[in-house]
Amino acid sequence: MARRIGTVKTFIALWQCHETFYYSIFYEALNRLEINEEQRKSEDAISEALCPILKDICFNHTQDVRTPDWEKPIQPVINEELKGGKVRKRPDFSCSFVNSLANCSEMYEIPFHIECKRLGQKVGSWDLNKNYVNDGINRFDSSDHEYGKRAPSGMMIGYMVNMEPTTILNKVNKHLPDRLPKLGFAFKKKVVSCKQELIRKKVRPKEFKLIHLWTNLKND
Repeated sequence: MARRIGTVKTFIALWQCHETFYYSIFYEALNRLEINEEQRKSEDAISEALCPILKDICFNHTQDVRTPDWEKPIQPVINEELKGGKVRKRPDFSCSFVNSLANCSEMYEIPFHIECKRLGQKVGSWDLNKNYVNDGINRFDSSDHEYGKRAPSGMMIGYMVNMEPTTILNKVNKHLPDRLPKLGFAFKKKVVSCKQELIRKKVRPKEFKLIHLWTNLKND
């Protein structure tokens, strides 16, 4: 039977549904997230604490939902991406999208990558807010990491563990290269978001949307 005109979605429309869906999953999970003082010291411990919450949300969802994969290595999909069995880069979370419109295996399964970083005061010489840019945002246009490769968008999660949110925002924006748009949040809720439209030089596609989702985990 022929499909009715207008019933077939484009890849971009399907991806937008995927992005919006997992954005809502993480938004709810971050609203539920509570951490202790020991977890506060490690972004891996905070992300680990997020895993059971994500599983519960997905289990209780009205749709059949695949739980985001924590620290799943980026999979090679063509021979040119093989690295001789060496450990590959690991985004903090990956949410796979099956592209039913793909005309080649390379574009059949595309992950929505999520990178998580702590935000707040320096820990010795370790600058959390600078690291959010250098070892977070920059990984979405890095030939070494290739986060968001083949995808129209990705997401950064910021765990604000101390320091005032507006101060954190100012410091993160200070470390952003001039070529990248500044971030802007309205800090009225526990979880806030904004987005950047990036033009990538080292990873394709060139035009890329990076969503930023920050949660306030301070002890007030």
